[in-house]
Amino acid sequence: MTLYFGYGSNLDAEDWNAWCARRGLGAARLMAQSTGLLLDHELVFDCFSRTRQGGVLNLRARPGQAVEGVVFRADAAALAALDAKEGAPFAYQRAPRHIVLPDGTVVEAMTYVTRSEGFRAPHPDYLGIVRRGQAAHGIAHGMLDAAARDAPAPLTIAHLFVYGTLMAGEANAHHLDGLPRTVGRVAGVLHDCGPYPALALGEDEVAGEVLELPLARLAAMDALEGSPPGGAPGGLYRRTVLPVRVADGIVRAHAYVMDEAAQHPRIPQGDWRAKATRHADWAAYAARTPPAER
Repeated sequence: MTLYFGYGSNLDAEDWNAWCARRGLGAARLMAQSTGLLLDHELVFDCFSRTRQGGVLNLRARPGQAVEGVVFRADAAALAALDAKEGAPFAYQRAPRHIVLPDGTVVEAMTYVTRSEGFRAPHPDYLGIVRRGQAAHGIAHGMLDAAARDAPAPLTIAHLFVYGTLMAGEANAHHLDGLPRTVGRVAGVLHDCGPYPALALGEDEVAGEVLELPLARLAAMDALEGSPPGGAPGGLYRRTVLPVRVADGIVRAHAYVMDEAAQHPRIPQGDWRAKATRHADWAAYAARTPPAER
C-alpha cells in the first residue's frame, strides 16, 4: 500500500468512482485514512485541462501557508488509476511530500504536481467537484476559493504555540517582541534538555502561550529551532500543527516538537516555568555556546 495525498478532484468519491467506472477500473479503490496538512505550500490554478474545460489545481511552494487535504491508502490498482487520471508522468508527476496528521505526527506520502502555466480560471463544474470533496472531509473552502480568483488566501494556520524559552520573560522571548500572547495548553509531554525544554507528542498536558505569528517571522522560527522547512523530520525540532486549548475554545497552531525528546528527563508538571534552575541553566549554556549556535 502507498500513502497518497489528495487535494483536488480526487477528494470527491463520486467523481473518482465515475472516472474509474468509465474506464473499467472498478477495483481501483482509494481508502481515506485521515485529513492532513502539507506545510509551506498553497493551492493554485495554473494548469489548463481540456477535459475540465478550464484551470485545474496544482501545488505551489509558499513558506508559512498550508494545504489541507486527505491521506489515502492506495494499492497497485489505485496507483495505476491515479497515474492514468493525472496523466503521469507527462501532465502531472508523482512527488513525495511530508504530511502532518491531526495528532501532530508526520507521514511521507505521494502526491501529484505539474509545471506552472500561469493562472488559468477553473470551470464552475470542476470547482464544484472539489468543493464537494472538501466538504465531505470537513475541509474549509477558503484557500480553494481564493485560488479560483487568483487572490491571496488567508493563512490556514495563523498561530504559534510556545512552551519554553520563547515564552514571555524567558531567554528567547525577544524573538517574538511586540506580539500579543495568550495562555494555552496542548496535549503532550514536556522534557528537560537542560537550558531549554522539548515537547513530545503524548496524552499529558503542556502549558504555554499562543501568538498570532506574522508569516514573515516563521522562517526565523524554523532557523532558531533547527527545524527543516515543510515539517520534515531530521532537525533538532520538527515543526508540526497541534490543537491548542485557549480560554475561548481551540485554535490550531504551529508548534515545535522533538521526536527524540524521551531520551531527556521528563518535567512532571508540564510547565517549563516550574523548573527553578532554568535561568541559571540557560546562563551557563549561553556562556559556553556562540550566539549563532543557540
